[in-house]
Amino acid sequence: MKLAPTECTWSKEQATGAEKPLGRAQHVALSIVKKEKIEKVWYFGGHHSPSSRLNDTWYFVVKEMGWQRVGSDPDQTTNQESSIGAPAPRANTAACLYEDKIYLFGGHGGHNFLRTAFNDLYTFDLETDTWAKLEYKNNAPEGRGGHSIFASDEKIFIYGGWNSEMQFTNIFIFDLEKHEWNDSDVSNGVPRWNHGSVLVEAIPTRKFFIFGGECLEYNEGTARAFGEYVNTSCYLDLGSIRWTTYASDPEIFDNIPSPREYAAMSYDERDRKILIYGGWNNGWYDDMYSLTVAKIVGPSYAITASDPCLGQLSGGVELTINGQGIKDANIRVLFTQGSRAVDTVTK
Repeated sequence: MKLAPTECTWSKEQATGAEKPLGRAQHVALSIVKKEKIEKVWYFGGHHSPSSRLNDTWYFVVKEMGWQRVGSDPDQTTNQESSIGAPAPRANTAACLYEDKIYLFGGHGGHNFLRTAFNDLYTFDLETDTWAKLEYKNNAPEGRGGHSIFASDEKIFIYGGWNSEMQFTNIFIFDLEKHEWNDSDVSNGVPRWNHGSVLVEAIPTRKFFIFGGECLEYNEGTARAFGEYVNTSCYLDLGSIRWTTYASDPEIFDNIPSPREYAAMSYDERDRKILIYGGWNNGWYDDMYSLTVAKIVGPSYAITASDPCLGQLSGGVELTINGQGIKDANIRVLFTQGSRAVDTVTK
């Protein structure tokens, strides 16, 4: 799907090359951006059938519109070990990109026909196309699937998820320098899994948005049951490490998407909008929703300090302005002289 200022249009792309991945669901896919353009899309794992989980690794090369397999393993649907050191076959896992490496945590699956809830953390190096399993200095979070993962400031964050025994609502943080896990003890109410999520650049601190999924809080000793599909939205401020619920009250907000899980979620940076597509609630959805979050995210830049910070300025006085998110080499600064605006250009 291609987004334009005034319209959205679908087109089916024809891939080139001699081979392509097997059909799958509940896999992971990440865009690899170079010079502000998507160069490749990286894929791993997923369900091929109810009993078959995959652990193959692929690129889709955008310029050539073709598939590229990592390694030489043939297609296999019996959950066997990878020859390139990839994680065991799994679905419902989560991965994120950070500083030219992909970090993948958890999921459900295993070799042969096991159904293990994994709590391992792997890296995939985009420079060398190699997998590596990270070792921990302390205990990892419980194994899970249906969770979220994102990275910031040399840390990997894990939120939510479920396994056959319990569900999760807290955030675990893996320190990439110390190789240690920490429980942030930050709860987001009722446990949630299979939700949509996206990490958004914001000033002064990033925001992590989630939507929908399944929620349920089990009381100890009670029988397990399916969760409740929800359509609430929350965001985590990475500065305060606090959750806030937004745009979730149907008496205030119109056109809230119906409750669902497995919805795809992305962010339109230009218009400051969250985009949500599809999902499942006793049937597959084919709808798309957008939600403006400009008031939460704020502008793409901010002035944090100036020198001098006070006083009148006259000609020939050097003014230094510091800020965040300022990318352009020539910034236009607007001053006022009485009631009249004066423009100048800084170096």
